[in-house]
Amino acid sequence: MTVGPDKKIILLSGSGDTVAWFRLDFLNEFLLRSYKVYVLAPDIRDDLKPELINMGIEFIQIKLERKGFNVLNLISSVFELASLFKEIQPNIIFSYTHKAILSGSLAAKISGFSNTFSMVTGTGHIFDNQTKKEKVIKFIGSLALRIALSFNKLVFFQNPDDQALFLKNNIVLSQKTKLVNGSGVNLDKFSVSPLPSEPVFLCMARLIKSKGLEEFAQAAKRVKKLYPEARFILYGYPDDHSDSIDENEIISNWLNDFGVEYFGYAENPIDAIKECSVFVLLSYKEGTPRVVLEAMAMGRPIITTDAPGCRETVKNGVNGFLVPRFDDLEAANAMTKLLSAELRKEMGKESRNFCESKFNVLDVNNTLLSDMGVIK
Repeated sequence: MTVGPDKKIILLSGSGDTVAWFRLDFLNEFLLRSYKVYVLAPDIRDDLKPELINMGIEFIQIKLERKGFNVLNLISSVFELASLFKEIQPNIIFSYTHKAILSGSLAAKISGFSNTFSMVTGTGHIFDNQTKKEKVIKFIGSLALRIALSFNKLVFFQNPDDQALFLKNNIVLSQKTKLVNGSGVNLDKFSVSPLPSEPVFLCMARLIKSKGLEEFAQAAKRVKKLYPEARFILYGYPDDHSDSIDENEIISNWLNDFGVEYFGYAENPIDAIKECSVFVLLSYKEGTPRVVLEAMAMGRPIITTDAPGCRETVKNGVNGFLVPRFDDLEAANAMTKLLSAELRKEMGKESRNFCESKFNVLDVNNTLLSDMGVIK
C-alpha cells in the first residue's frame, strides 16, 4: 500500500461495485484537488477494478461482511479499519451502506479521526418491524447506528423519507443531517438519445423481490395480453439476499409466462437504456435510484413507485407516473398510457429537464464537498 500526498480521503463501502458504478464522479472531485483517494470495500468485480486504478485510486480489500449481522465480524472489521486509518492518516473518512457506516464510524473514533462523514443510501431491511426477529434486528441495528453516527460530523440523506425515519427513531441529531439530491448523474455521459418508435419497457435491477421485479413481470403479462406489440426487457444480476429471485427461474420461465426478455448483467447501462422507450422500477424503497436518474438523463419517461426515494424522481403525470407499491395492475395501467408515442416523447423531454434542474452530479458533488469543508 502506497501512502500518498498530504491530502487523503478514504471512501468506505460495503460494495466496491457500487463505488465504480455510482461514485467515480464524486471521487474525481477529490483527485482534481490533489487528494490521494483510497477505496476500502470487501469486493469488486474484476471488470470494474481497472476503472479505479486507471484514475489513480487505490483499492484495498477488507474483510467486512456485506450481508447479515455477525458481531465477531463487526469487531474484527472495526480493528482492521482502525489499523488502516492509522496507517493512511486520512483527512476525510466517508462511508456509505449500513455496515460500512457502522464499522467505519467506530473505527474512526477509536483511532482518533474526527473528520468523518456518512451517507445513508437507503434503509434496507433494518426497519422491517413485523416478526419478533425483525423487531430485535431493528432495535440492535438502530442502537448501533445511533452510537456510530454520533461520531460523524455530518450525515447525508438522499431522500426526506429516510431522513425523517432516522430522526423519528432518534438515530441521529437533526443538526447533524443534510439532505442531498441522490448521487446525481453525469449529464454529459448520460446524454439524450432517440426514443425507439415502438413501446419498449425496461427494468434494470438486482434480482431481488424488493426491486419490484415480480410486479414488473405481472404488469408485463397484463399489457402483453392486450397489446402484444409491446416489449418488456429486464437486465439484472443475482444477489445473495433474503429475498433473492432465482436467475434460472427467470431464464427458464419469464419469457413464456410473462413476456419478459431477460438479458443478464448490463455491461454498459447506456446501451441498455438506449434500447427502451420507457424505464420502469417498481422498487419498494430506495435511497434515490441512480439507474432511474440515468434513464431520465437520457430522456426516458419513468414509471416508478410512490415509495421513499423513488417518488423523488417523478413529477406524476409530467415526466412519468407514480404507482402504489406491490400494485401490478396500476403499473400496467401506467404502461398502457405510455403506449402513446407522443406521450413518451413529451414525458421523456420532461425527464431530462428535471434531471438538469435537480440531479446534475456537479451540483450534488459541490454540495457534498462544500458541507465537508473541501471547498469554501
